[in-house]
Amino acid sequence: MKLSGFFKASLITSALVLAGCGGGDINVTPTTNDNRVDNSTSNVTNNTGSDNSGNNGGTTPPPTETLECASYTMDGAEFKGKADNENKNCIYSQAFASNAKDITSSFLIPALPNGGAHIFEGALFIGTDVDTSNGGTIDVNGPTLTIEAGVNVAFTKPENFIRIARGANIEAIGEVDKPIVFSSYAEFDGDDSTTAAIGDWGGVQINGLGHSIRCSETDANAGMCNHKAEGIVSYYGGNDPQDDSGTLKHVVIKYAGYGVEGDELNGLTLNAVGSGTTIDYIHVHNGFDDGIELFGGSVNISHVVVTETGDDGIDWDEGWKGNGQFILVHSKEYGNHGFETDGAKKDPTSEDGQGLVTTVSYPTIANATVIANGKEGAEGRRTGAGMEMKEWGKAKLANMLFVNSSTEAGAGCFDLYNEKDQSGTEGVHANAKAGDITFMNSIFACGLNFEEVKTPLTGDLADFNIEQWFLAGEMNKLIGFSSFDNVLAADGVSTKSVITDKDGNTVAVESAKLSESNSFFKDVAYVGALAEGEESTWSKFVAASIARTK
Repeated sequence: MKLSGFFKASLITSALVLAGCGGGDINVTPTTNDNRVDNSTSNVTNNTGSDNSGNNGGTTPPPTETLECASYTMDGAEFKGKADNENKNCIYSQAFASNAKDITSSFLIPALPNGGAHIFEGALFIGTDVDTSNGGTIDVNGPTLTIEAGVNVAFTKPENFIRIARGANIEAIGEVDKPIVFSSYAEFDGDDSTTAAIGDWGGVQINGLGHSIRCSETDANAGMCNHKAEGIVSYYGGNDPQDDSGTLKHVVIKYAGYGVEGDELNGLTLNAVGSGTTIDYIHVHNGFDDGIELFGGSVNISHVVVTETGDDGIDWDEGWKGNGQFILVHSKEYGNHGFETDGAKKDPTSEDGQGLVTTVSYPTIANATVIANGKEGAEGRRTGAGMEMKEWGKAKLANMLFVNSSTEAGAGCFDLYNEKDQSGTEGVHANAKAGDITFMNSIFACGLNFEEVKTPLTGDLADFNIEQWFLAGEMNKLIGFSSFDNVLAADGVSTKSVITDKDGNTVAVESAKLSESNSFFKDVAYVGALAEGEESTWSKFVAASIARTK
């Protein structure tokens, strides 16, 4: 890898561990920090020649465009990136940002000309991370990181990531033709021989003040909710379901993620993030773990594309109660499930040992497509099973389209996985039978529709039949798999206007309308994430997202 003259950093190659969510802390060895104040100016230009310089017989080279790098002032000192005019980038040393430094001042990362990037040698932590149980106080009016449309931000090491603390904000608002891109330094190092890879950097993590089942209501109301985030330890949770952590819109996250099994950084991690936060038009590609993982909170997500990421497309846990619409998960090379969902986990410290299972995750999701082939992948996983629901979870699911060519176990379109909740009264099978897990106006075009029950059902659930349950939902259909072309348009991702089943019969398609009961949702006339021939900002975003994977 060819590094600029400002620093040389070796990219650490992390092992591709494809795993789900869990507890524990990563033992990350912090990078040695240069704590000297970086007061350098970004007004760096190449020297120009003169008549006496001897350059081309006295010809003066054209001036190099000066780059304006990000800067901020904190504790009376100014910190500013250095302009690398030769490579059109701005370079930020660990004096500017590192995993040992909470930045408490607001600042702007400006757009650079000619496709330049802002290169960070350390982690970028915005706002002070606070554990209130140790006497700390959260600054609810913390700093804001603002990023202009068209900005490229890159990191040099797997353990470096963006973290927005409780009370801080991020305003990253791109445009469909000028997205904000977070990626690996290997994309911007000027060396065609280097290639960006999964796990090159850590990802984006937002810690909010929303609810989490990890905290009791008493602690949350007293300001004592301090649950540890995965990755380098930080804290999230509170009692404000409308908490606003800012905006991510028209954002691309590539080659992110880092960690060990059960304790990973994802492309985008949303920890107890409130509904005041906007997450819209997000593309995550080639992530180490999940594309987006939500731990509690009530944030809504929309217009999401996840392509070939190491584990699940969308994963939720700890009582997430938001909404989601227009979601595409494409997993033909990497990936475990399009969706993996957890409701709650038993709290052994609670009086009855059952924990907070009454506050389980219960989102509503509409217009999602999961496309997969179920081939054997790393760690024995099959790429792109449709959806796995487990651990007391609940959900309302409408206009879903799962397309999977595999007939192998482990790659089925849907799984009620009851290893932990078994036949309990709040388990996934009990929730399905009670109408707390529902599909409506959804189509499975799969070689294998349903996975076998993990733990045999007993008692009132002994006669539960998952196929009968699914088909009893309004307008749900099992059409089998013959070809991706039966269901998907020529672009390979949008829903055909005329769908045929495995026998070539036309399938009548009717979508559910949710707007009357929930104003978040937009009513559309199709099942899945995107309609064939649709011309919209969303269709342009999907097309651009798929093009990035080529």
